[in-house]
Amino acid sequence: MKICYLSRADNYHTYKWCSQMSKRGHEVHVISFIKGDIDCATVHYVDCGIASGREAERKKLKYLTRGKAIRRIIDTIRPDIVHAHYISSYGLAAVLAGIPNCVISVWGSDIYEFPQKSTVHKALIQFVLRRAGQIWSTSHAMAEETHKYTKRDIEITPFGVDMRMFCPERRTRKPNDGKFVIGTVKALKPKYGIAAILQAGHILKEKHPDIPLSIRIAGKGEQEEELRKLAHSLGMDAYVDWLGFISQEEAAAEWANMDCALILSESESFGVSAVEAQACAVPVIITDIPGLKEATLPGKSSMVVARKSPEIVAEKVVQLYDHPELREKMGQQGYAFVRKEYDIEHCFDKIDCLYKKIVLEKVK
Repeated sequence: MKICYLSRADNYHTYKWCSQMSKRGHEVHVISFIKGDIDCATVHYVDCGIASGREAERKKLKYLTRGKAIRRIIDTIRPDIVHAHYISSYGLAAVLAGIPNCVISVWGSDIYEFPQKSTVHKALIQFVLRRAGQIWSTSHAMAEETHKYTKRDIEITPFGVDMRMFCPERRTRKPNDGKFVIGTVKALKPKYGIAAILQAGHILKEKHPDIPLSIRIAGKGEQEEELRKLAHSLGMDAYVDWLGFISQEEAAAEWANMDCALILSESESFGVSAVEAQACAVPVIITDIPGLKEATLPGKSSMVVARKSPEIVAEKVVQLYDHPELREKMGQQGYAFVRKEYDIEHCFDKIDCLYKKIVLEKVK
């Protein structure tokens, strides 16, 4: 098959889709408004005058004027599948370009935040959902949110994680090394609750100074300076490490070397980070967000807390510190859960079958 994605070429998830389809023998193309190279796909850059994708939303309106350019590329490639990612930009551009039977995936802020901005934004989402060939979502929770704007069927296509990369074997710490390591691998943005991790760590250390706590935070983002100042003001510099942006391989090692992973998001469409941590047989503490609960086994592989409740998070961490057998049990249950539900090979086998079904239906 020839598959053409409309998606950011500099996004890791775009690379994941391209890599998985390429290894299954398909010819993969990407139409992107952002420059980027993907070694397993042919990237077609459509210049919108936007270099990084972080400019003001008014500049992103240029996406919607590139319909003819998109259509020319599609007509040249003649793909069997056209799949647009992110409904409010590439999905909308694909619909305006008049691409028939286009698969459109919702991703998160495009369905949780974009329609809330105004009645016009809501109408645009409804317009795209009506015109899409199929609608896909990475989680049931996000599909439920999408159903606020359409009654159409939505296919669930989980992200999946590479369990050869994210696995317990990545753990390199020696037993009884005198540390209790907690932390996260997330962008440093307000919605991901990094401040709550710091607050919970501070509360824990104040109440239980004997616990050899080590907090490791990997990621970059707009809130970094603010978070570093918060940690410093709380006197946490001695036991908080800021790792900055790290690769997927490094992320797998970080999760595997934690005693407990904290994913305290205030908003999340699906808990990829929670899946990655569980794949490394690490217990997780998550907030009570549907997308995070869907990505774990609450009460078995995860402990669920209310959002913005660092005191309760601290209590849960102490519980896990005091009961190593519970950490082991939760970690093993999480690993088995991810192996069954979110192994990347199984997830993309399903997607491959869905693509083939679309092609067969075209022939009929």
